[in-house]
Amino acid sequence: MSEFIDDQNCFVCGKKNASGLQLEFSRDEASGQTEARVAFPVQFQGWRSTVHGGLLATVLDEAMIKAAAASGACVTAEITVKYRKPVMTGEPCRILSRTVGTRGRIVLSEARICDAAGQILAQATGKLFKV
Repeated sequence: MSEFIDDQNCFVCGKKNASGLQLEFSRDEASGQTEARVAFPVQFQGWRSTVHGGLLATVLDEAMIKAAAASGACVTAEITVKYRKPVMTGEPCRILSRTVGTRGRIVLSEARICDAAGQILAQATGKLFKV
């Protein structure tokens, strides 16, 4: 594959993916922070009423990519996820991300999923590779 093309079928943010989350990320140009809001549907649970951890990692990964978009197209080279508290299906959450630095073609980024009170439920750091 020589180039990456957004065909709007991304599981996290693609508008053409009827099975996906179709999240809309906004970017604050002053701070560089991105944000999306979601209440995860029950079909994305692991244990009853609890969002599957793999899905949380996927959303955190996408949020970091969105934050790094100002640097150009990136792919994830490395991600570390910390789960703080269970994320419950149907509960409103905010997904926040930002870049924290660059090293050549590597963009360092971080993301977090917070509940309505602002408590961090899951967070990630990542190294993204500019393509």
